[in-house]
Amino acid sequence: MNILFLAHRIPYPPDKGEKIRAYQELRFLAREHTVDLFAFADPEEQSLGRAGLAPLCRGIYLEPLNRRLSMARAALSLLTGEPFTTAYYRSVSMARSVSAALSRTKYDALFVYCSAMAPYIVDFSRIPVCVDFVDSDASKWAQYSHHSRFPMSMIYEREARKLGEYERHVARSARLSLVSTPLEVEMIDPDGELGVRALQNGVTTATPHSTAASKEIASLGKYVVFVGQMDYLPNVDAACYFAEEILPRIRATHPELRFAIVGRNPSRRVRRLAALPGTVVIGAVPEVQPYLEHAIAAVAPFRICQGVQNKILEALAIGLPVVATPRPARAVGAGAKELLFVAEGTEEFAQTVRRLLEDPGMRQGVGGKEFVERQFNWETNLRPLNSWIREAASAGGGVSDEAKDYVVAS
Repeated sequence: MNILFLAHRIPYPPDKGEKIRAYQELRFLAREHTVDLFAFADPEEQSLGRAGLAPLCRGIYLEPLNRRLSMARAALSLLTGEPFTTAYYRSVSMARSVSAALSRTKYDALFVYCSAMAPYIVDFSRIPVCVDFVDSDASKWAQYSHHSRFPMSMIYEREARKLGEYERHVARSARLSLVSTPLEVEMIDPDGELGVRALQNGVTTATPHSTAASKEIASLGKYVVFVGQMDYLPNVDAACYFAEEILPRIRATHPELRFAIVGRNPSRRVRRLAALPGTVVIGAVPEVQPYLEHAIAAVAPFRICQGVQNKILEALAIGLPVVATPRPARAVGAGAKELLFVAEGTEEFAQTVRRLLEDPGMRQGVGGKEFVERQFNWETNLRPLNSWIREAASAGGGVSDEAKDYVVAS
């Protein structure tokens, strides 16, 4: 089949959650189908992205994302009633390129990665549309609202409502709608009337290095670690929550413990955490795994999150204890309680980490490698995708009138 694959971010290099899933889907589809990719990409990403994806794609169209213009469009959406998300990714030149490709090439299916890109294709009702929502972004915005002050709480609540409506319109239109977990299915399709399916994520498990700690890691002494893209609000909130509220309670009895924050692009708020006793903001590193291997535990104190957190799976796969709040633990699914230390609330989280410090036996025998390989294997989890897309293609097109309201004019 000929497939046009639309992504809001170029899926290469596959170095963070949203890019990893898109890359794995693209790689899997390219085995049996001819794929043309259309995506937004920063100028510095384009050369590496083209080189990395060229073996998978017949054609690659990349468009720079003007962030200032995108922010202006998102702000104007307050007047138009459009979700910020779709307004942010609105581009006439991208719409023209997609329209031109659809005019000159007979596509059997349109694969849309994230609802932000759906406005580019909903007007082409003759071609079956497959949408991977990944997570319920509307639910994430609702969580933002809950953890923010006025007026941002009101703005985030508005986006949760508008985007939720749009997600449901798109799901009604698409011949195939995907999300990353059964929990996400319940959020977008609580009544089961839209036929949303769960296509679970995978993770590439690594073999432990079993090497001595580098000087930088050794200098940390006893530490717990948080890994993630550190300009992403859910990660920022989680790191700040641990450093500001949980860590001081632990250090009251264990002043030797340190908290290492590892990940690219730490925001100003995250960088300020380095002034707190025991908190070390490391930033980007060539390889994350050594920081996991030499830690006492990984912490996942998320108050805002959707879907499965790869950072949890990576830690479990090397036998590192993980202390997590209930929301990310639920996303891991059946068996999570046997593998994770689940803690709800600030004091319970601090107590759980203290117990791990005081009882080395709790840290022994923690192993999730088999579970992760069984439940989160890319090859196994992607296997249904081909049959689902063929089924969607054979069903033909069809787009709802509501979804057409958001189409990008070319």
